[in-house]
Amino acid sequence: MGRKRRSTHNNKRAQATRSPGRPSKRNHNVQQRIPFVDLPGEIRDAIVENLRLRELATLVRTSKSVQAYLERRLYNKIYTKIDTPHNTAGLVGLLQRRTHIAPMIETLVLDEYHPRHTRRLLSIEMPNLWCLFLNHDGDSIEYVSEREKRALNRKMVEPSGIIEFVLRTSQPLTLSKQDACLFRQPDLNYLCFKGLDFSAFETASHRYLNYTGLTKLFIQALKQLIAPSKYLTVIHLHHLQGPVPFEERDLCSALSHTAGTLKLLELRWTYHPPERDYGFDLSRFTALRMLRIEPGLLLGPHQHKGVPTYISPESPHLPQLIRNRLPPNLKLLLLESLTFPDRVADGPAQVIADKDLELIRCLLKHRDSVAPKLTRLHVFYKENMAGPEDLFEIATRAGMVFGALFESSHSFMHDPWMDSDE
Repeated sequence: MGRKRRSTHNNKRAQATRSPGRPSKRNHNVQQRIPFVDLPGEIRDAIVENLRLRELATLVRTSKSVQAYLERRLYNKIYTKIDTPHNTAGLVGLLQRRTHIAPMIETLVLDEYHPRHTRRLLSIEMPNLWCLFLNHDGDSIEYVSEREKRALNRKMVEPSGIIEFVLRTSQPLTLSKQDACLFRQPDLNYLCFKGLDFSAFETASHRYLNYTGLTKLFIQALKQLIAPSKYLTVIHLHHLQGPVPFEERDLCSALSHTAGTLKLLELRWTYHPPERDYGFDLSRFTALRMLRIEPGLLLGPHQHKGVPTYISPESPHLPQLIRNRLPPNLKLLLLESLTFPDRVADGPAQVIADKDLELIRCLLKHRDSVAPKLTRLHVFYKENMAGPEDLFEIATRAGMVFGALFESSHSFMHDPWMDSDE
C-alpha cells in the first residue's frame, strides 16, 4: 500500500513540474489530427476512390462537412437499373425526397426509357445536368397515351445546358409528336440515336430539332438534324436491316451543308441499287479525311455484260469517275461489302468480286491523280480472303497501306495525322 501511495504522489509531482503550456504526448497527437475536409484535394480524392460503398456511407455520417463534400462526388453522375427499386421511378422518388441532390447532378445514365417516368424526371430542375444517356435494352417499352404525355410535357422543365444526348432502344420505337419535347436541347453538340422512327417529326417545330452547335452525330436516319449545324465534324449513319428509311439522294443533299466542316463520314447500310444511276458526289467535302462507304453508293450502279458494276472495268473513265466523287483531301478510305463467301483450293474463303478488284487497283495505281492525299485503303471484312498478291505490291510502290480491318474504324478518329496537311 505504501508503494502505491508513493507512486501516486510521484505522478502528481511529475504533473506539477511539467510546463503548463506543454501538452501531454497524448494530447499532442490529438491536436495534430487534420480534419478530412481540410486535406489536400488530391489526397481526399485518392481516399474516396479506394473506399467501398459501405465505407463511403459510414464516412458520410461522420460530419455535415464530410457529407457535403462526398455527396457532390456521389451524385454528380447517377446510374439507374431497370426492374429494380433503383430504376427511373426510384430516382424520381429520391430527388423528390432529397431536393438538395438535384443541383449536384451532371450526368444521368438511365438503364431504360420509360415514357412516363422519364418525363417526371425531366420535370425536376437540374441546373448542372449536361449529359443524358437513355439505353433501353429490356422488353417492349410501356405504352403511355398521347393525352398523358401531353399532360406530363407541360410540367417538364425548359432544358438548358444539356450538350450530350443519347437515346438508344434495342427494339424499334415509333415516336409521336408528343415525343418531340424530349429533343428540345438547343445547346447539343453530341447526339446519338438508335432504333427510333422519326416519321412523326416531319412537321415538328424547328425549336425541337435545331442544333446549330452540333459537332458529333450518331443516328440511323434523321435528315432534319444535319442542315442547321455549322460545326459538325463526325457523322455515323448505320442502318443494317433492310433499305434505309430515307431517299439516299436526299441524304446526299442534306450532307452538303457540312462540306466545309465534316472530317469523318461513315455510311453503313445494305445497298439497294435505285432505278436510276447516281452516286454520292463528295468532291466538295474539302474537310473530309476519313470515309467509310460501299462503292456502289459512292460511284453509282451500272450494268456491264449483265452484271451490276460501277463502270466498265476496261473503261478509261473509271479514274475520272473516282476523282469526281472522292473528297480532294481524303486520307483514309474504308470500303464496305466487297467480299463474299466462296470456295478456293484450300477451302472456304472470302473473295473480292472482279469489279471491286478493278476499283482497288485503280485507286492504288492512280492514287496521285484520283486521290493524291490518300495514304490508307482498307476493306471490311477480309478475314481468310483469297485476294491477288499484286494489290499489296502496288500499294507498297505507291507508298500506301492496304489491308483488312476487323475492328471499328473509330480508332482513327483522334489520330494526329488525320488533321495534318501531310
